[in-house]
Amino acid sequence: MVATISADIVSSTSLSVEDVIGLKARIEDIFRILGERIVGFWGRLIKGDYLECFLPSAGDALRAALIIKCGIKSFKLSEEGEKSLFRNYGARISIGIGNMRIVDMGRGILDGEAIYLSGRALAGMGSPTKSGTLLIETTDNEYQQTLYVVGILLDALLNKATPRQCEVLFYKLLGKNEHEIARILGVIQSAVNQHSTASNWRCIEETLRYFEHLNFKL
Repeated sequence: MVATISADIVSSTSLSVEDVIGLKARIEDIFRILGERIVGFWGRLIKGDYLECFLPSAGDALRAALIIKCGIKSFKLSEEGEKSLFRNYGARISIGIGNMRIVDMGRGILDGEAIYLSGRALAGMGSPTKSGTLLIETTDNEYQQTLYVVGILLDALLNKATPRQCEVLFYKLLGKNEHEIARILGVIQSAVNQHSTASNWRCIEETLRYFEHLNFKL
């Protein structure tokens, strides 16, 4: 099975023009990084605050979604103000796992079960049956309820994480060790370890390991 990611920026209208432009560059950089890591990855930003991504392997979807969420939430805003929702959530993200009828990157066309599932889940966020800002939908009935729980538990962890903790998580998700992250961020390694522990990286890592070894069925 393949996967798609649908996402939107939380409270994007509260951001300054400078922040919107900077965040767009940040998202494009995240797409570039994911494209280098994941063969066949494709991502696009629509109307400045809506994201769509395609991944040929469903097993890559959760890590990619967390990289996107942490990358957005850790974005450094230029001003303070009524931005608490963006600070708390960064982005609402849904993953769809299924088949695709059309994947035409040149024409910008995504059509099929996976993109329908991720788009529908994103549109339904906030309803009594789809709470939270990270949802996973699949046509594989064996895993659907389990993946829903995986999504809301990871969502709870990430929504409590500070922007600095999300920055550390971003690099952890990319496979960087604490020494490398400390050098990138210009801090001592113990500070990275503290942020990693406070954000419950071990739980996130184990959940990713579980997800990446699932055998999604056609």
